Amino acid sequence: MGRLGILLFTSPVQHRASETVAGIAGAAADAGHEVRIFCLGDGVYNTSRAIAAVSDDNPVRRLAALGPRADLVSCTTCARFRGLAEGDLVPNGRLGTLEDLSELLAGSDRFLTFSTEDAP
Repeated sequence: MGRLGILLFTSPVQHRASETVAGIAGAAADAGHEVRIFCLGDGVYNTSRAIAAVSDDNPVRRLAALGPRADLVSCTTCARFRGLAEGDLVPNGRLGTLEDLSELLAGSDRFLTFSTEDAP
C-alpha cells in the first residue's frame, strides 16, 4: 500500500482539524497504508498525554489509539517551548526534528497539511 504523510499545525482544543486528521489517519491505517503524522507549532498538543486523558472521545485519544499503525511525531523545539517533554507524550508519540519532517515529505506518496481554518 501507499505512504500517507500528514503535517498538523493546529491544537486539538481550538480547531477541528485534529478530528479530521484522526479520522483520515485511522481510515488510511485500516486500509493498510503507512501513516506518518508530524505535529508542528500548537499541533504538538495532539501528542499530549494530559489532553488525551481529558475525555474518552477526543482527537488526541483517537490518534493515540492508532498505536503502532501510525507514526506520531512532534517537533522537539515546538514541544519544549510549550512545556512538553518525551515523558508527557502519548505512548505512540515521540519527539522529532525537521529532518524527520523532511524524510516524511520525501517518502510520502500523498502529503496533507492541516493548519488553522482562518488561514488565507
